[in-house]
Amino acid sequence: MSAGGGYLIRGLIAGARLACFDRRAMALLPGDVTGFWRSFWALPLALPGYLLLYSLPNPAGIEDPVPGDAATADVIATVASTSDGLGVYGDILLDMIAWASFPLLLLIMARRTGVARGFVTYVPARNWLSLVQVYLMVGVIALAAASPPALAGLVTTLALAALIAMEWFMTRLTLGLSSAVVTLIVLLSIFWPIVLARLV
Repeated sequence: MSAGGGYLIRGLIAGARLACFDRRAMALLPGDVTGFWRSFWALPLALPGYLLLYSLPNPAGIEDPVPGDAATADVIATVASTSDGLGVYGDILLDMIAWASFPLLLLIMARRTGVARGFVTYVPARNWLSLVQVYLMVGVIALAAASPPALAGLVTTLALAALIAMEWFMTRLTLGLSSAVVTLIVLLSIFWPIVLARLV
């Protein structure tokens, strides 16, 4: 699963464009099996971002984080009030497992959700968008930590809404499914890491 520098750059640009709700992002992502597997390089590239995210002080008035998905649930993970007791490295590992295993969960439900036809396109788009979102969250949490409690809550709430919107846009764009099914998939992506956290 080697990846050339050019592909990594295209993946990063595609992730950034998806975060900006730009449909042109898809032109940068080859819809083939090679591109599918190469996109998983986004996981190790996200590791420094996770280390930064979990090392930042909690924003004023916001309780300890729990693990979250790299896409939308990172904000939920940050503002949730549950602790799994795994420690920082355990939390990061759980984040990575949730990120990598969600496509498998989606495949299991492929017949009911209709994702099979766009799956090879959806996963790379999700991986690169998730990478961008991790680093966006570093900036958001750093800003919230330096803000008064009321503003910190507003910042994290707006960030959560933005991440969910990005995930919804990417899912609809890549899979071309109905709004109801897309919403179901996005909700699954949010709650999947929370379910995993309860199982360990």
